[in-house]
Amino acid sequence: MEALLSAVASDLVGRLVSFLISKFQEPGSTDDVVERLQRALLRARVVVEEAEARQVTNRAMLLQLKQLRGEMCRGVYVIDAFTRPAVERGRRSHATARLSVVVDTLEAALSDMKESVVLLGGCPRLNQQPYSAYLFMERCMFGRQMEKEHIVSFLLQPARDLEVLPIIGPHEVGKRTLVEHVCLEERVRERFAKIRRLCSDDLDVRSQESLHASIDSAERSLFVIDLAGGDKDEDRWRGFQSFVRRRAHGESKIIIISRTEAHSGLGTVPPLRLRALRREELWYFFKAMAFGGADPEERPELVRVATALFAGVLDDLAPLATVSKIAASLRADLSVRSWRRVLKVSAGVTVLHHQLDAAGEGWWIYYPCVSVEGALLDVPCFFYDRRKLAGVAQSELPTVTMLEVGHAVVSSGGEKRFDVLVWQSRIPPYASYVATCDMEGAAQVKVGKKRLLNKRRRDQNGLLLRRQGGTLGEGDG
Repeated sequence: MEALLSAVASDLVGRLVSFLISKFQEPGSTDDVVERLQRALLRARVVVEEAEARQVTNRAMLLQLKQLRGEMCRGVYVIDAFTRPAVERGRRSHATARLSVVVDTLEAALSDMKESVVLLGGCPRLNQQPYSAYLFMERCMFGRQMEKEHIVSFLLQPARDLEVLPIIGPHEVGKRTLVEHVCLEERVRERFAKIRRLCSDDLDVRSQESLHASIDSAERSLFVIDLAGGDKDEDRWRGFQSFVRRRAHGESKIIIISRTEAHSGLGTVPPLRLRALRREELWYFFKAMAFGGADPEERPELVRVATALFAGVLDDLAPLATVSKIAASLRADLSVRSWRRVLKVSAGVTVLHHQLDAAGEGWWIYYPCVSVEGALLDVPCFFYDRRKLAGVAQSELPTVTMLEVGHAVVSSGGEKRFDVLVWQSRIPPYASYVATCDMEGAAQVKVGKKRLLNKRRRDQNGLLLRRQGGTLGEGDG
């Protein structure tokens, strides 16, 4: 009996020791997973940046690159989220499991790219190669390589009759920027003798008469039409399409840019739909643009501010113009104090922008600044009439930026209304976003806000008293 018990005990101890040894030797610990993901992200970045510096026309390769880019952005987002203090305090096991899934998916995507990496060596390099990630994303499109090649392929394909490609997408998703980059392609410019950019108002009969003399039936033409989405657009479009079909070269083509899904049926080929960037892609873009050539790992305090700014101000639907504007403000001064100021200002702008845009008024914020006498002032500024300008000379744009508004108000000697340069794009079509700053409007909105806050306080106090009264009444009963 003792021999049997000794054998059983020895077997149990042996199994326990084997289990503990295998557990501690298991390669799936948190540190190992993080290290694997960092190595995979570095490999993915090399492949993606090399591919984006070359002219890739193979649709399958472009699809693989798009998937790899998406997994890379997802990996960066997850590993940055894993290092946040909130994750370190709790739910770390859940985050570790997510890290394992992400690194497995990214490594699988890299494994699938082996043949494509070899084929990339045969693709010609672009004329201007990027030498920094943020410069590449600041001066080129981000994440639109496949869509760009889709449009170029449509334009270069021979056609017997006038063909039309609709490009549909939400506000400020990059439709015009994408088309402008396509029109700058050497392959496109060699095929089409003339490229004309039109809007909805250019489709009426009078505009057709002015276009008649400039359309040559012996040469191919490309028409880029920006439809506003009004009720008369489709009628104008039908007449314009018939006019171009009669007058222009048979292999001329048309690109329609619109936010309206109903316009997707105006094309002769399936429409190209542009979606907004995913949150992971937006974070990758924002981080690279904000830090520029600096290494984020050497500035952990700035990473925390950037994370708070992204989580509190930017969301999945934030347009690239907003992300680029805030990132440019951060990159102008890589100091914690400056970044916290941008966080404070941007948070106030975003909250009030959402509240006031519903009424079609604008947004307002306070700018802390120092007066000429040295006193600290809290200057209220009200902004409205935000507009997008393209093809405007630099000398005609406002010289005051959003971050310089407070100083401009103090140094202007009491000017009540002036235009402000909100943001300026560095890529074609080089659009500039301008708004009007109204100091008198800011004072009026300030009074309205105080009334609204007082009303909310009265309502909350009344609700609290009613609840307390109801509780006392039930207890007395």
